[in-house]
Amino acid sequence: MKKVNKAIILCGGLATRFLPISKSVPKEMLPLLDKPILQIVVEDLAKAGIKDVLILVGRGKECILNHFDRNIELENRLVQTGKSDLLAEVEKTYNLANIVYQRQVEPKGTGYAIEQCKWFVENDEPFVLLFGDEVMLCDGMNIVEQLCETFEKENESVIASQVVPIEEIYRYGSIEKGGQIENGFKVKHIVEKPKPEEAPSNLAYIGAAILTKDIFPALKKLKTVEGKEKVLTDAFRYLAEDGNLCTRIIEGERHDMGNKFGFVKANICACLRDENYCKDMKQLILDLAEEIKNK
Repeated sequence: MKKVNKAIILCGGLATRFLPISKSVPKEMLPLLDKPILQIVVEDLAKAGIKDVLILVGRGKECILNHFDRNIELENRLVQTGKSDLLAEVEKTYNLANIVYQRQVEPKGTGYAIEQCKWFVENDEPFVLLFGDEVMLCDGMNIVEQLCETFEKENESVIASQVVPIEEIYRYGSIEKGGQIENGFKVKHIVEKPKPEEAPSNLAYIGAAILTKDIFPALKKLKTVEGKEKVLTDAFRYLAEDGNLCTRIIEGERHDMGNKFGFVKANICACLRDENYCKDMKQLILDLAEEIKNK
């Protein structure tokens, strides 16, 4: 069985839901407390032992490249002012991974984006797929470590999932469960963004995955229709039909920071998990609750 050594992070979206700030600051670089979302995603990969990373970026996202590069002037200033703790934090950003970049010229969907990155996973290597605006806050193993654990046992493509309220399943890929495996299921079928009454289950695909070489012929089977995106979830159906797809039910707190409410909620939850801010955040929530109650 091949070990997972590489990862692809998709950061090509326009983030129209975050305009006007996303005109100059990519949503992937918005902060979760004091770190950009994307840095936390890369840190999860590093903790799982994955160092070779391709970030697919859209136009106008050069600050992503700058963030993971060295800033000699800043480093010298921190040395001169004796701020060694801050220097260590800065140095972490360019020691996390071996990062390469590719420009996504056209926004033609997640499936199309993955096809453009095939060169990066030469020799038919499995790879981790992540999105740069989604964060999973976990108490134990992070999301990448959990996916790797299932991949090592099942030796096939594995997609991340969590149970969601059935009324929210229209926002996700709904998974029809096959046989049970440790911490998950074989995937019998997957339906992209179904109506609640048509969903096979409330077990939702949440974006992250480990994919094998089988994904590329599956993507080729998808018809390219003018004006329509090539959706990765549609290719999963072919993997499921061939019995080559399973799902890991992820333990953790998932936050989609691609929308404003999700961004605010994630930062509140992160504060509650941080010993430096937990007490003050709890007090703020209590004060606001009392204020709302009295209105």
